[in-house]
Amino acid sequence: MVQITPVSVTDEQTTDVPYEDRDEDYSDVTDSESEYSDVEDDDNDIANETFADRIVALKDIIAPQYRPVFSGAYGKAHGVLEWSLKAAWIATTSVMFLAAPFALIANSNMESSAAQMGMRQMQEANEIIAPGAN
Repeated sequence: MVQITPVSVTDEQTTDVPYEDRDEDYSDVTDSESEYSDVEDDDNDIANETFADRIVALKDIIAPQYRPVFSGAYGKAHGVLEWSLKAAWIATTSVMFLAAPFALIANSNMESSAAQMGMRQMQEANEIIAPGAN
């Protein structure tokens, strides 16, 4: 999160002298590692960050005035998805309960007709081999 701190303007900073002509002392600026130690701490924080922490941090991407809009859209989409999943479950189970017995009946009818056809073929084969032997 960004923290805003107030900065007071002094008379020294408000001069209209160009940058190269200012007579400022830059002795306090150093290139030591102590200035960059907080960067290493940030890297460790990222390594220890969980997936849930990252998801929660995504809310900062959306401006506060637009969050209710996105929340409402998400709620509606979630409701539609939930309803469609329930409807798909009801349709699937209904088809299984109603269509499975019909499929079994149709399969048994096909088996019995195939068995009758096989019996006829055997009778015809017997009549060809021995006509009138019955």
